[in-house]
Amino acid sequence: MRQNISKKVLRSIEKIMNDKRQLLCTFSTVSAFKTTLEEIKKFYSVYNNRFFIFTNVTSSKEVFITYNILSEGREFPKFPNTISIHRKKQTNTLYTLNAMNQIIKDENNGVFDKAYSVDWSLYNNSLIITGTPSIRVLPIKILEIVV
Repeated sequence: MRQNISKKVLRSIEKIMNDKRQLLCTFSTVSAFKTTLEEIKKFYSVYNNRFFIFTNVTSSKEVFITYNILSEGREFPKFPNTISIHRKKQTNTLYTLNAMNQIIKDENNGVFDKAYSVDWSLYNNSLIITGTPSIRVLPIKILEIVV
């Protein structure tokens, strides 16, 4: 039996299928992160409305709010203090592409090689971002999951 689906519903389904998820990380503080969460909810349509709140193990006032948004392409509006990141699930490693590229150079005698395999187990439970002089590896732990 064939179901009638409106053109509007079909367009919505097509849009969702064409959208790509982008993992973002917003930097905040323990005292401000709940307010920041509400601002993010107003700014973005957050995929599954799920947020993972991490704290910096070495600086407990720092909080990293991670969440996925749907974006049609590479460009999307930027919320303040927010970066695009990637995640290795096996090691709970969050990282920027620039930081990963720098890791490859640092571990491979200054040579960037796309075929180089990073040993992510060296970066368990970490947020890796670019910094001075090379990268910053911030130890993290989950503070809260907000759904």
